Amino acid sequence: MNLLHAEVAAMNAENFIVRMHLQPVLRYQDRSAWDALSDADRETLQEEVAGLPSEIPAEEIESRLFDLMALRMQLATVEHDTSGFEKDRRKAVEIAMLLEEKSAIPAVKAQLGYLQAMQETEFWVGIDIAGLEEMRLRLRELVPLLDKTKRHIVFTDFEDEITGVTEDGIVEIPRMTGLEYQRKVEQYLQGHLNNIVIHRLRTNQPLTASDLQELQTMLVKIGDADGEALLKGMLAQNKAPSLAHFVRGLVGMDRAAAQAAFSKLLANQSLTPPQIRFVEMIIDQLTARGVIEPGALYEAPFIGLHAGGPDGLFAGKAEMIAGIFQAIEATQPVFQTSAG
Repeated sequence: MNLLHAEVAAMNAENFIVRMHLQPVLRYQDRSAWDALSDADRETLQEEVAGLPSEIPAEEIESRLFDLMALRMQLATVEHDTSGFEKDRRKAVEIAMLLEEKSAIPAVKAQLGYLQAMQETEFWVGIDIAGLEEMRLRLRELVPLLDKTKRHIVFTDFEDEITGVTEDGIVEIPRMTGLEYQRKVEQYLQGHLNNIVIHRLRTNQPLTASDLQELQTMLVKIGDADGEALLKGMLAQNKAPSLAHFVRGLVGMDRAAAQAAFSKLLANQSLTPPQIRFVEMIIDQLTARGVIEPGALYEAPFIGLHAGGPDGLFAGKAEMIAGIFQAIEATQPVFQTSAG
């Protein structure tokens, strides 16, 4: 109701179109008139007031879309529409996660604790109309800060596979979204770097079939009943060539292991300082990102040393160029059996 009242309150009584309906406009510009609307009030608002021009400042479309989503969630709560509520709740969680990545922005930082709380199941248990209204007010001005490509993702309205299903009673405890699941996977892996399988991945040791199965079991468990589907979707979304490759990308590579892979190359006494730095940059990338694709050597930051990449920087040293690509290949996750 606050939104609708704001629209009416911003109507200009001097506007000739508004003046034709001045009596109802003046009445509903009074906030108290909205406290107990009758059927007659609603009819008047719909037929005489709703279509009149308002001078309320234009807002970002993303803020209005978020308002609409929050209002749908409030309506779903009143009508005990579990399916409808869950559909929009997942979008709200994704919005909170994406906004958390913008914590360098002061307005987002001020709401950081609230955004993190939204990503926990406990936040949604027993949430009521007032709680959803607070969520709307806290986030509506932040939503336009999301990257435009991500705005489309979180507000895209896909058709439900099952429609028209409602349940009496309170809204059920929700399941995870794909984004929520990936965040939990990342947190879990960072907190279990000493796990034997993860340790083998980080130190570039070959994995066995049982290692891979253990790794998969761990990640499926994080997603509870939907774990297998969430894991499969996460790998597909990230276009990961394998589970081990994806996990290595999250946990990084042990620096000593990365240095060992390039130790023979760095022992070459004929290398110039820029050439040494080039190899060290590869080690830096492996340590931070876990994996590196050969094509990346022809992109930033490597072309900052030579526009021609390794071919130009190591011109006349074919064995060195070949050695670099062989070393990169040797850092890819490998398996002791064909099961991997």
